[in-house]
Amino acid sequence: MKKLIFTSFIVLSATFFFSCATLDSFTSKVSSATKSVSKGYVTPESYDEAYSYRTDTPYKSIQSLLKDKNLESLRTGKPSEYVKKACESISSMAKNDFEKVKMAHDFVAILVSYDAANFWAGTVPDQEYTSVIKTKTAVCEGYANTFKKFCDTLGITCQKISGYARGVGTSLLNEGNPKNSNHAWNLVKINEAWYIVDCTWNSGHMEGKISKQDYNTDWLFLKPEHCIYTHFPSNSKQQLLAQPISATEFSNLPDLRPKFFSVTENETSFKKLNKADGLYSFPYNAKTDYELSFQIISSDTNSQVENCSFIKKTDTGDEALFTFPKAGTYSVRMFYRANGEKMGHSCGEFLVDSSSVSDVRYPTTYSSSAKNLQILSPIEMPLKKGQSYKFSVRVENKKFVAVICGKDFIQLENDGTGLFSGDVTIPNNVKDIKLSVSNSERGSFEGIATYTVK
Repeated sequence: MKKLIFTSFIVLSATFFFSCATLDSFTSKVSSATKSVSKGYVTPESYDEAYSYRTDTPYKSIQSLLKDKNLESLRTGKPSEYVKKACESISSMAKNDFEKVKMAHDFVAILVSYDAANFWAGTVPDQEYTSVIKTKTAVCEGYANTFKKFCDTLGITCQKISGYARGVGTSLLNEGNPKNSNHAWNLVKINEAWYIVDCTWNSGHMEGKISKQDYNTDWLFLKPEHCIYTHFPSNSKQQLLAQPISATEFSNLPDLRPKFFSVTENETSFKKLNKADGLYSFPYNAKTDYELSFQIISSDTNSQVENCSFIKKTDTGDEALFTFPKAGTYSVRMFYRANGEKMGHSCGEFLVDSSSVSDVRYPTTYSSSAKNLQILSPIEMPLKKGQSYKFSVRVENKKFVAVICGKDFIQLENDGTGLFSGDVTIPNNVKDIKLSVSNSERGSFEGIATYTVK
């Protein structure tokens, strides 16, 4: 199920028209986001130190502190004393201001659960930090207020900021006006430089209308040139970009999550809305040990379109191919997974408007233990009965690759470099064939792809 990021309690109904301008001008802007920014805000020359705290793991000391019975006894009756005592402990443990902020972030992100019930009912209660501490629930306003209270108590300069964010209640297909605020988050100042922190989005996500605690550090100290794909501050100076972008420029950007920049080598220049003529190609470079996968969702039916995407390996990187069964607008959702993981995690979304139809379909592929798997041919289906095809597969960690046609089991030949190939004639009595891999000639074979036959 797709994760829905928390946003504030305001659900926007306004729509905002988006054009098809490229990201070239934006890329040039953010690439110059170094130390000197807008008046009053300075960003670091390097994010190396800050990024060392983006571990996706909370401090064990904070987890223990949250369970401290003496501290807990203060929470509902004396919330201000609760914060004071918690911050005294954090100050005694932290080695520097980065650790203070990370510990305060961890405390708030773990203590507070998103108030989904009131968010959907439109009955959001008081969001001052005292109420949040007592109830342990909040929407974005409460998270931001509580985190600021912790930072103030710790002696860390912190600002609560407001703006538009691509979270619950928003859609790329009907983007709200970015000038209408729907979210709150924070800026903190460490060693004279400013950093972005969003405790709400690092606390968890929404599944349907149910909030789920799901700690992460994606929006902790996040670089401004990456945060701007999801967060648009009302005050342009708080973008922390050397050259702030306009609401129109923001509306033209795809929705890219922090993990997209963590698992890909380069920032691909593509738009929120992309034009296609039945076929769309999306080049990218996934980092070693990571893979991207894609879902195509029809805007007409809001359902997934099957067998219309395929990942092709090239000499220069990866290329995702998309076809469209009818003219119209489609949402392309991106997911990443590390090698060995079975389930993907959301990392972005963009739109494609196809002016025509393509009859090309791609085989159904499966997650497997195969390393650096490349299905080279055939990549289009349906396959025709009685026709011969050259099957070619490259894989690093498997000794055998076979094409299974009903009861026929046809092994492909290994050239000694991990490239398996062979000619296969499709029988007349099958509806589909399977491509499988194994490390044992007589052992069980693991399916990597299925082709339909007509």
